[in-house]
Amino acid sequence: MSTMHRHFTATAFVVDDRGRTLLLWHKRLQRWMPPGGHCDPDETPEETARRECLEETGLDVEIVGDVQDDLFAGTPEEGRMLTKPIAMLLENIPESRERNEPAHQHMDFLFRARPIDSRQPLTLAEDEGRELKWFTPEEIAALPEDQIFANVRRYALAMCGRR
Repeated sequence: MSTMHRHFTATAFVVDDRGRTLLLWHKRLQRWMPPGGHCDPDETPEETARRECLEETGLDVEIVGDVQDDLFAGTPEEGRMLTKPIAMLLENIPESRERNEPAHQHMDFLFRARPIDSRQPLTLAEDEGRELKWFTPEEIAALPEDQIFANVRRYALAMCGRR
């Protein structure tokens, strides 16, 4: 019996001050997707989400998390709190013969993010995507099913209402 390999990944749903969500047309998946990718060694998921966003879109973002009790208050030498993700997913990734990858799973940390500077220009990583676009909630809702995964649509719509 073979073991299903699992990789840690992180994703950033970037919402601007106008309530639009940034998505890129992913070349391999042929779908509109938020920026994200695999965690590097010794990298926290929130660091991954920021790095992937910068690499794929050119945007420097702030990861936004819900307020939580600081379990290290008064004892910072013991550690620090990480930003709480909006969700954690276990995603089934099919085999890719062109990339020589067997089927595997992603343990994906989803984060809400916002641009640090709203005037930053977008810079598409052309090896990852074909196009970058800011979507309104109405535009996301109107995308055909074959252009966006159902879970991406649900989270993108949820994030538009939370800035």
